[in-house]
Amino acid sequence: MQHANLKLTVPLPGAKRTVLAAMRTMKTLREVIRRPPVWVNPGHTVETATILLRGHDIGALPVLDGPNLVGMVFYAQLLGAEPSQPVSDVMIRDVPFASPDLSVREAANLMASSRVAQLPVMEAGRLLGVVSPGDLLPEVARSFDPLTELPWADSLREWAIAQLKSGREITVLFMDVDGFGAFNKRYGHIVGDAVLQSVTQTLLSVVDPARDFLCRYGGDEFVIATLRPADQAAEMARRIQTRVAEIHVEGASGERIAVTVGQFGGKRTREREHVHYAATLNSLINLASRDCTARKPGMARPQEAGRETRLRLAELDVRWDGRIAIVRVDLHVPVARGGQGAPTDVLRYPASSSAETDEPGILRIVTETTATALRRILPEGYDYIIEDVLTASTAYGERVVAVAGRFIAPERTLSVVGCVVAGTDAYRAAAAAVLDGVNRLVGKLALPAAP
Repeated sequence: MQHANLKLTVPLPGAKRTVLAAMRTMKTLREVIRRPPVWVNPGHTVETATILLRGHDIGALPVLDGPNLVGMVFYAQLLGAEPSQPVSDVMIRDVPFASPDLSVREAANLMASSRVAQLPVMEAGRLLGVVSPGDLLPEVARSFDPLTELPWADSLREWAIAQLKSGREITVLFMDVDGFGAFNKRYGHIVGDAVLQSVTQTLLSVVDPARDFLCRYGGDEFVIATLRPADQAAEMARRIQTRVAEIHVEGASGERIAVTVGQFGGKRTREREHVHYAATLNSLINLASRDCTARKPGMARPQEAGRETRLRLAELDVRWDGRIAIVRVDLHVPVARGGQGAPTDVLRYPASSSAETDEPGILRIVTETTATALRRILPEGYDYIIEDVLTASTAYGERVVAVAGRFIAPERTLSVVGCVVAGTDAYRAAAAAVLDGVNRLVGKLALPAAP
């Protein structure tokens, strides 16, 4: 099918460009220029310019006549020139320069179009410094998606981790376009690209740069990290779905566009050490992605606490003695017999833990106690370590407990996330979430009976 008249780039209205610019975290030249600047006057000799270039290990020097930039002199131009010759005889005149508020990407485009390897940076008629491709490359490598002009996930991670470090809580919305693969095959990639650009415009019309960060995550997936409370984030998700449903793309034969939105975010059971902020964010993105998948037609919702699993709870006892929490966990463990599979027998591996804590901390104690019970039944060389415990409410009003951990096997270590709807018993859900995550990895592992 031919779509010769379709434009690949959907222009962004001015207001949306403003939002997009506000979300970008790419540095400006002010942040990367070399200071203090080094320059020569037109009357300086070639010998003086050569000494300065070699001494500062740079490839070019601005030429200033008073405060005015009148040219640039490059090392290659000095080769073979008379040492006593004035710089004005060999310099290049009418060189481009940039404002310090120019973004690194814009500066890179200016250097490429002007075919210069050194770019002076000027402000109010004063030289601030010079930038080279080597100064710009580390920042340019943090690329933006050229199709949607959105940042990729690395920029979102920087923003979200900074919010977590400052003590703020974030909610993650994970979105993908329904049936996009089949859509691409039916109408072609040019139409598919136009769909992604239109979805981007819709998302930009909803986000607020003061409290939201939008990125293209990959393929037809987009992620918003937001400081909005969970109920406001859910309302934003509904607005997104409503507005996306109103999109009409040329060449798509009037086919309806839709997105599924998964959501996760909420309070941690304890403040985490600095090194774990990235792990917390990974858990939020992972859980929002799983929620997005679960909302797809025909997909199951997160499992209910107490539902049958390969490893499941037999008993969970949580008692309080003043400010002392006492926890005991008993597990149902599958036991293989005679090569006939793994019927579920009630084998109890009790583990108990007590600690002084306030009530929110009991979720952490429950998960640690469950992990202790797991260590007694895992084969030699295997282990499970709790990294984070989070609770949140979904857009459906369900309370969810999620547990992130590390499953350690002899050959490698894997990140594990379990997620369970709490119902009326958050403690039981916390223990079940540990088992949910582990069951995803060891469901086919033959677990030995207790010694």
